[in-house]
Amino acid sequence: MGKEIKKCLIISGAPESEIEYYNDYVDGRFVISADSGYNKCTKLGIKPDLIIGDFDSSDVPDTDIKTIILPVRKDDTDTFFAVKYAIKQGFNDLVILGGIGSRFDHTYCNVLALNYCFERNVKAVLINKNNEIELLDKKAVINKDKYNYFSFYAFLEDCIKLTTRGTQYDLTDYDLTVKSPLAQSNSFKDDKITVSYESGKLLLILSND
Repeated sequence: MGKEIKKCLIISGAPESEIEYYNDYVDGRFVISADSGYNKCTKLGIKPDLIIGDFDSSDVPDTDIKTIILPVRKDDTDTFFAVKYAIKQGFNDLVILGGIGSRFDHTYCNVLALNYCFERNVKAVLINKNNEIELLDKKAVINKDKYNYFSFYAFLEDCIKLTTRGTQYDLTDYDLTVKSPLAQSNSFKDDKITVSYESGKLLLILSND
């Protein structure tokens, strides 16, 4: 019998001009708002199950929803803390919205949160209007869906014997190093592509202009 899938949605506070797409990810997920992500929830009429944050950039919500108030001086960002909390509660399928913004340092920290999940066998994806970012298992199938482009990067360590099929530029047993941009900005030849690699870590970015 397979492991039970427990789904969680984390809504973070990165500024975005359009957030209506958030509603596509709410159903069937435990919703955590991280800090000013609560303001987005209020705007969209989403009632989170839990609020987490230090609220250094927004007021503490006046609500009966369970709220964990963090100290401003701490080791983790509010979003990273929310990720760790979700995993401790047994969630193993995470979607992070509002985690890709104008500050690259925060965005990169959220990519590191994906790695934290990956190392604990927790599926996690970071999404905004034009991008989806995740670390892939050693064998994966990627459906085209709404995206025109994708890029692969060896993340933190070299990705050994990378093989792709169904792309415009397939690779066979290619050793993709952390220094290499060779697998940047590829596109779908088929409606889905298959990916495999022997060792390392492989970051996928699906994107549109």
